[in-house]
Amino acid sequence: MDFDHHDPLSEDWEGAPRTAKDRLTAQSLVDCVFFAVGRPRDCFIKSFAFEQL
Repeated sequence: MDFDHHDPLSEDWEGAPRTAKDRLTAQSLVDCVFFAVGRPRDCFIKSFAFEQL
C-alpha cells in the first residue's frame, strides 16, 4: 500500500486531498493514532486497517 508523504511543517500537510479516490496520506495515519490515543482507558482498539476504497 502506498501513502502520500507530506512534510508536517509544509502547507501540503493540511491541504493534501483526502477523498476516497486519492491515495492515503501520512496525515490520515497520524490522525488515526491520535484518535486512538485520545479514547478513554476502557475503550479497546485491537487493530487499525487501512485500505484504499
